Amino acid sequence: MALRNSDNLAVHKHDSIEVWQIIPLLLAAILLTIGLAMFMSGIQHAVDVVQPIIVVFGGTLVALLITFPLAQLSHALQVALNRGIRGGTSPEEMARAMLKVCDVSRREGLLGVAEVRSSSAEVERVCHLIGDAALESEIQHTWSRSQASERMVHQMAMDIFVFTIVYAILIGALASIVRMVSTDAEVLTGVNVLPFVSGVSLAILTTMLIGRLRSVHMRELVVVDIAYKSASIILEDNNMQRLRSRLAMLVPVGLRK
Repeated sequence: MALRNSDNLAVHKHDSIEVWQIIPLLLAAILLTIGLAMFMSGIQHAVDVVQPIIVVFGGTLVALLITFPLAQLSHALQVALNRGIRGGTSPEEMARAMLKVCDVSRREGLLGVAEVRSSSAEVERVCHLIGDAALESEIQHTWSRSQASERMVHQMAMDIFVFTIVYAILIGALASIVRMVSTDAEVLTGVNVLPFVSGVSLAILTTMLIGRLRSVHMRELVVVDIAYKSASIILEDNNMQRLRSRLAMLVPVGLRK
């Protein structure tokens, strides 16, 4: 976050996603799935894995496009990139930002806080509340809306990735069954079960991503608490030492560095 007085506050901004940012993410998922599928099935040549991977990835993508609107799929990719890869915002980052906002309020008053500009929309909203000398009820209302928005953002992404797991396993199992009934070779060979193994591999990677996103979601909820609790404290008493001690209590032990 950049203040108008050129101070730099490290609060991440969730930018809109670009095509060039999606491609490395998809390539990494495909390569990891190929490697995991080769290890689990005992296949030694990567060429043998290409067709099952195409079937699993292509089938899963088509199923997702049929199930969800394109805007929601794009949103899920953006969440995966910003939170799954970049890690989102840490409570310590928001706490440092609020301490600097408190310092601005001490030096320039509430009108100075209202003029603060940030790369974080959350910080700017809080600064506007402080600059307007908002009542506690208004701060609580905005806080509730931000919490609800964060939960909705998280849930929309989770729906996509949960269905990705289900579709990957089902499509992989179906492809393996088709191979088994259409070949004269032994049923339980590595080649025949490879589509199912590929689907399970994709499901494992997606489950890891879900775990990562759940962890980041919990941090984001704490970040929202810190932002709006800071607004109340600054309007009540803009003492930086008191603010620092009170914000420290808002960060759970498991989220502290």
